Amino acid sequence: MDLKRLYLIGILCFTIATIYFLFFYSRLQIEVYNKTDFDIDSLNIEGKFYKIQKRKSLVIDCEKLSIQDNLPFGTPDGIIKNMQRDTISYFLCGTGVEEIKSGKYKFNIEAFIGKDYYKLYWSEHKLNIKKPTANTRI
Repeated sequence: MDLKRLYLIGILCFTIATIYFLFFYSRLQIEVYNKTDFDIDSLNIEGKFYKIQKRKSLVIDCEKLSIQDNLPFGTPDGIIKNMQRDTISYFLCGTGVEEIKSGKYKFNIEAFIGKDYYKLYWSEHKLNIKKPTANTRI
């Protein structure tokens, strides 16, 4: 193989890698923790549907995500089997909504369980760090 051909193959590989990185590589990753006691099916995040088992998490690569006050904008749209979803429509204020396209984020999905319905909502994911007590030996 001559040097010209090797040089051409190198440029071609570099070009393909650059195009992939700029247009197809996901730079936004979210991890969603299901903090409910139920499996959530058909969770809609940016037009794609996911299933998260109870007390488990799921890592999702996204192109973009709308957030407000450091949480995904709106309420989570998912199905808990054999339960009726709250059908009351809420007015969502768009103040402070921004679109993110890069970074790593962690969110919880929790559920309010009423007498005849459930309502999913987002919350901040916080690490469970045990704080030392007076009886803890270091």
